[in-house]
Amino acid sequence: MHRVLILSLIVLSLLVPASSALYIKEPDFYTGIASAGVKDVTNGLYGDVIFATDYGISVYTEDGTWYSLNPRHPGETAYGWLTPLDAMVSAIALDAEGCLWIGYPKGLQFGDEAGYQVIDDPVLLKNRNINSITRWGDEMWVATGRAGLLRYHDGNWTWYKPFGPEGLECYTVLSMAVDAASDALVIGSEKDGIQVLKNNSGVISFESVTYRGEPLRGISEVRVNPFGGVYLFNRTTVLQRTPDGEVVPVLDSGSLSAFPVYINDIAATPDGMLLVASTNGIYGWDGTNVTLHITSGDGIRSNAVKKLFLDAAERCWFVVPGNVGYIPLPAGLASLDLSAVSTQTTPEVPVTTALPETPQETPAPEVTPGVTPGESQGALERVWASLGGRLGSVIGR
Repeated sequence: MHRVLILSLIVLSLLVPASSALYIKEPDFYTGIASAGVKDVTNGLYGDVIFATDYGISVYTEDGTWYSLNPRHPGETAYGWLTPLDAMVSAIALDAEGCLWIGYPKGLQFGDEAGYQVIDDPVLLKNRNINSITRWGDEMWVATGRAGLLRYHDGNWTWYKPFGPEGLECYTVLSMAVDAASDALVIGSEKDGIQVLKNNSGVISFESVTYRGEPLRGISEVRVNPFGGVYLFNRTTVLQRTPDGEVVPVLDSGSLSAFPVYINDIAATPDGMLLVASTNGIYGWDGTNVTLHITSGDGIRSNAVKKLFLDAAERCWFVVPGNVGYIPLPAGLASLDLSAVSTQTTPEVPVTTALPETPQETPAPEVTPGVTPGESQGALERVWASLGGRLGSVIGR
C-alpha cells in the first residue's frame, strides 16, 4: 500500500509542471478574486493590487491575501469604507492624493476626506458609462460612453466634447496613457484613431497621431512604455509613439508565430521585454525576436490570454478564461521551464484597419511552436527514462 502511494506521488510530480514561481487561482469571492472577468487593474499605495471585475472590486494585499467588495458585500478597505455602486466595475485608478476612483456602467465614485462621493448625474457626466480613468499629474481624466472626455482638477470639471473646438476628433475613448517622458496624454478611440494632448495648461488642443502620413484609425489601445513613449496596438499590430512624436513599428502578429494568432494585450517589463497576451499564450519580444513563449502547458491553464498587468512588485499578472494568476518577473521567467522560439526580425509592419471577426476566447491549438515530432518523442522518452529510474530507486528500498 505504501509503495502504491509513493508511486502515485512520483507520477503526479512528473505530470505537474515544475513552476513554483507561477501563481494561479480560480475566482472565489471570499478567498480569492471575485471574478476572472477583469476589466481594469491598478497598483495600490500599500503594495496591493486592485482589480475591477464584473462581480466587484478585488484587492490582492501585500501579504498575499485577497478581499473583495460589491454592493451586497461592502466593507473597510485601506482607502476607507466602500460600498460599490454596482457589481460591474469598468475602470479603476488612484488620484494624486491616493484616493480611489471607480468607474461603473452607470456612474462614477471617488474618495475624498469626507468618504466616497457618487456622481451619476448625466448632465455632468454627459454619459454615465465610464470607459476609462487616468491620472495625469494632479488631474483625473475620465472617458464616458460616446461623450468624449472629462477633466477633474481642483474640484472643477471640464468637458471636451466630441469634435468640439479643442479638436477631440472622436466619440468613444477606450484607453488612455500618459507618456511621462514628454508629459503628454495619449488617447485611443473606438473608431477614430489615436490622439494626443501635449499640454494640459493654457489652450487645450488635441492632435491626431499619424503613421506614414495617415491617421491610425485601426488602432484603439494605448499602453505605457516605461522607457518613454507609449505603445499603440490592435489585434494584429503593435506600434510605438516615441517621446518626440514619431510612430515606429514594433511587431505584427506574424512576428510571433507562423500559426495565426491575435493580440489581446501587451505589457512592457523594466528590462525591456515586451510581453504580448495572445490567443496562443504569452509571447516575450526583445525588440528583434520572440525569446519567450508561455502556453497552457507551462501552467497558465489556457492559451487564450486576455489581459496582462505588471504590478509594482514586478509580477506579471495574466487573465485567462476562468483563472487569474501571476509570474514574478525577476526569477519567475527564468525558473519556469518555458519554450522559447526565435522567429524573423522586425518586419515592415502594416497597420490593419479592418480586422477579421475572431472570437476573443478562441485559443490556438495546444501546441509548442518550433518542436518537431522527433523532439517531442525524445522528450517523452526522457520522461519515461526518468520515471523508470525513480521507480527503480523506490522499489529497491
